[in-house]
Amino acid sequence: MSEVKVGLLGAGGINALVAERLLEGAVPGARVVAVAGRGAGSSSAAGLAARLGAQAVAPEDLAAAGCELVIEAAGGAAVRAHVPGLWAAGVGTVVMSVGALIDPAVERAYREAAARGVPVVLPSGGIGGLDAVRALAAGGGLKSARITTTKAPAGLRGAPYLESNGIELPEDRAVTVFRGSAREAVAGFPANVNVAIALSLAGLGPDRTEVVVVSDPAAKLTRQLIEVEGDAATVEVRIATKPSPVNPRTSYLAGASAVAALREAVAASAAAARRAGAGAL
Repeated sequence: MSEVKVGLLGAGGINALVAERLLEGAVPGARVVAVAGRGAGSSSAAGLAARLGAQAVAPEDLAAAGCELVIEAAGGAAVRAHVPGLWAAGVGTVVMSVGALIDPAVERAYREAAARGVPVVLPSGGIGGLDAVRALAAGGGLKSARITTTKAPAGLRGAPYLESNGIELPEDRAVTVFRGSAREAVAGFPANVNVAIALSLAGLGPDRTEVVVVSDPAAKLTRQLIEVEGDAATVEVRIATKPSPVNPRTSYLAGASAVAALREAVAASAAAARRAGAGAL
């Protein structure tokens, strides 16, 4: 079976876990050929590339490095700057920073890529229940959707919303620090709410999906509570995940979601190659 040449855009917690699993042989048929950080000269990208036997490149050089599929885990700004160019070059992607897709230019490029058959995978980010939400939305009976994210203060500090509003996170009690739409949450908590955008894309969209962010010093795990109301069903999903040991703003399950998406993409590539081979006989 031919290998799928993989690129990593971002060298933080998510792609570090992807690298670990690849080194363990968890995704047969995939080989990382290039790693890029958020910009040229990233030391973390160079270190990850050395471990994988790949080359460290600038983000804009991933397509030229021969990548057939790029796993993006570098944040919304990196998506806006580099991922549409990958799509234009016909490079498939696994986009972890799904919040960037509500940017009109990125959404336009995404739809154009999908129309041309460029593979674009949008993982759930490690939350469940999205199939039920999609079913309710398809049936026209989806009325409301809310996700409440609870993290320890360390997982939220530095968020633009907290910084711009001068909000201090107490270490002695839980506080709700944000309540608004998924679109507003992306701007205020770009490193924390990709799961909210995944929920919004499955259901009512970013303006009608409610997001609540809670800071809780007692939270040892990141907790997600999804509450959806529809004509046909009520959906409630509770998930508690460990933070990434590399980045407390990212859940460990998000990294696992990237690995699962890579497996599916490699399997789909292999199936397409088999069909092409059969058609040539």
